[in-house]
Amino acid sequence: MSAEKAMHMRTKVRGLQDTLSRAAKQSLGRRFGALYDKVYREDVLWVAWQQVRANDGAPGVDRQSFEHIEQVIGVEVFLAELREELREQRYRPKAVRRCWIEKPGKPEKRPLGIPVIRDRVVQAAVKIVIEPIFEANFLPCSNGFRPGRSTHLAIGQVQRAITFGKQTVVIDADIKGCYENIRHDILMNLVQRRISDQRVLKLIRGFARASGVENGNVGRTGGQRRDTGVHAVDAHFHRFDHD
Repeated sequence: MSAEKAMHMRTKVRGLQDTLSRAAKQSLGRRFGALYDKVYREDVLWVAWQQVRANDGAPGVDRQSFEHIEQVIGVEVFLAELREELREQRYRPKAVRRCWIEKPGKPEKRPLGIPVIRDRVVQAAVKIVIEPIFEANFLPCSNGFRPGRSTHLAIGQVQRAITFGKQTVVIDADIKGCYENIRHDILMNLVQRRISDQRVLKLIRGFARASGVENGNVGRTGGQRRDTGVHAVDAHFHRFDHD
């Protein structure tokens, strides 16, 4: 793809996100219905691929690597086939490869779910579409997994609250096994406050319910952090930010 076409695609995607963001901010209670066709837009899928490729990562259960897609299949063919699957509503997420990684400074390990690359691309495409909608509702004090925000920004907010706001109490809390234990029914109810397109909701449910494969055994995914799921979980914790 030429540099000019790549820039044009990025510009179109930014325009889509700006349009969704403005609409979401104008009506904080609006539910968005016509979103699915935006997920499989050529420009959205291409930007999603670029994001996933930049993150790199190991192959999923199909053992299909980025190099195989680029050198054997071809990125344009790969994305065109994926687009047709989505357009014809034939797309189904595959099982997630589960592995265990070390926890720094701790003896136990934590589970990590590795989706196949095609599923990562679709997840990223869904995130591109729904992120501007949820961002309109999130508060400035919420920093987790949001664009332009980080733990360092959160620390700075805490420091300012202590120094200038005279705050004297800091609560450090963690939810054990958050992504394994969070209730999907509650999560989806919160997501549906902003998203009414059943096809998009079906995609998110599919990612959340995808089975996991560990040493050839199929079971619960547990430990998987999916990009679409992250914004769904942020929607859940948004309730606490108001309290």
